[in-house]
Amino acid sequence: MRTTILLFALSLVTLLATSCKTCNNDDPTARIINNGTGSADVQIKGADGDIVQISDLAKGSISSTKKYVPGTTTVRFKIGGEEKTESISLTSCTNYDITINSDNKLIVFSQEID
Repeated sequence: MRTTILLFALSLVTLLATSCKTCNNDDPTARIINNGTGSADVQIKGADGDIVQISDLAKGSISSTKKYVPGTTTVRFKIGGEEKTESISLTSCTNYDITINSDNKLIVFSQEID
């Protein structure tokens, strides 16, 4: 009888531990990291048409993290007299670091939320 109760309790704990998921189709988040050659002006247009403007993001700086709607997001940035535009796809339950690298190119790093 004790064994049955113990097995039932362990099964219940295991079920609860494996069924807990922290992300339920949460909107993706993104931030801009400027490792480019100078200060950057960045415009992010989300899939829903909302626009986030980040002016004068200093070299070596990181913007605040913001939530976006999943889908195709357009990032336009101007740095050192160059203007570039790239589209990226943001998916639910993912955090993104959109990095301007030392060659003034966009590199996207992502991490899924467990």
